[in-house]
Amino acid sequence: MQRQNFHTHTRFSDGHDTPREMIEAALALGFHSLGFSEHSPSPLASIYAVSAGVVQHCLTELRSLAAAYRGEIAIWAGIELDSETPMEYGDWDFIIASVHEMVRHAQWGSIDGGEAGQRDLVERLFHGSWTDFGKAYYERLTEHVMRNKADIVGHFDLPTKYGIFPEDDPICRDAAVEAIREIVKHCPLFELNTGAIARGLRDVPYPSAFLLSEIKAAGGSVIVNSDCHYKEKLTCWFDEAEDFLRGLGFVRHDNERLNEKITGVTIWRAE
Repeated sequence: MQRQNFHTHTRFSDGHDTPREMIEAALALGFHSLGFSEHSPSPLASIYAVSAGVVQHCLTELRSLAAAYRGEIAIWAGIELDSETPMEYGDWDFIIASVHEMVRHAQWGSIDGGEAGQRDLVERLFHGSWTDFGKAYYERLTEHVMRNKADIVGHFDLPTKYGIFPEDDPICRDAAVEAIREIVKHCPLFELNTGAIARGLRDVPYPSAFLLSEIKAAGGSVIVNSDCHYKEKLTCWFDEAEDFLRGLGFVRHDNERLNEKITGVTIWRAE
């Protein structure tokens, strides 16, 4: 099992533990590195985002902890940057690009706000058309990754989280594949996100096996992240992920480079 995670939330945003508590849990599991990635400040007043007023405090604390634990575990200060956040928040070690909210016709709604919230979003913003929503989501994610030079693409097919998005709709599938083929030119690294499994919402991670195969075919790679909000779930589905990715033809590569700052990372590629 890998001993890293680059999608970790704490009490600074919507996590349930402090950064130090999460680090101690990682050490107990034999981790060699841990990347924190709080939800970026949201102009849409998202309840799960870190507030703009504490961003610098968050970054300062993570830098202090990185120094305190040097030699025991590498601590990286990243951010899960939402598409609606302007790029002005801190000197981060890495960026996960995610889309949690959609804006249209001067209205907005949360993709990740529960089944009822997602249905409401589609009804209000897309006149009930799941196909139009799917196309708009993948277009928005593509634009976001390109604009903000992400290091990791966050939960690529997030709309499938609650099991109500028609992921087998041919138009939605085509939109997803088109997005993969464009995104991989700008950010080839997609996360295999096990967070919905930890919450009991899915039995398998996202992206789906079909989309992971498309990522592999397009020359993309995969990093396993638990999207952790509770320290007890830090390695949720990590053992199973190894067999899952191998079954799709991915090969594990250790000691890889994530970006100019971060090395020693486990990444899965076609060969």
